Amino acid sequence: GEVGKGFEYAELRLDPARLTHCMRWLGVGVRATELAQEYALKRESFGKKLAEHQGVQFMIADSHMELHAARLMVWHAAWKLDRGERIRHEASMAKVFVSEAVNRAVDRALQITGALGVSEDIPLSIFYREVRPFRIYDGPSEVHRASVGKRALFKGLRP
Repeated sequence: GEVGKGFEYAELRLDPARLTHCMRWLGVGVRATELAQEYALKRESFGKKLAEHQGVQFMIADSHMELHAARLMVWHAAWKLDRGERIRHEASMAKVFVSEAVNRAVDRALQITGALGVSEDIPLSIFYREVRPFRIYDGPSEVHRASVGKRALFKGLRP
């Protein structure tokens, strides 16, 4: 390859790899939310199922909405990649959004499951330890945010 173009060449592989990370991470967020839902439907608090408490419903709703939006971001970037388009911008946005959405979904699942969630009886405590570094792997969220902002501002990209 051409001297000084190493990062540009590597970037052609980094963006698709970021999408595969996002896909894997989404699975963790989905499973954490499923565990929280199962628990909320069984556990009683103040004379009714946790699932009947509006606060729990809000947490489950937030996880569903964020994970759905995250999945769509990944699908859109993958679709563009399949069409032969560069996805640097989309991969950065997906990496940040997915990693942070999954962190929040796992955190909510822990909140809903309480002591069970931090025990070793279900995998939420393992998920929690695993998902925090997602915001650091493959470039921290702050670096990707700066790149997205710079491209949006100086390349005239539309939202």
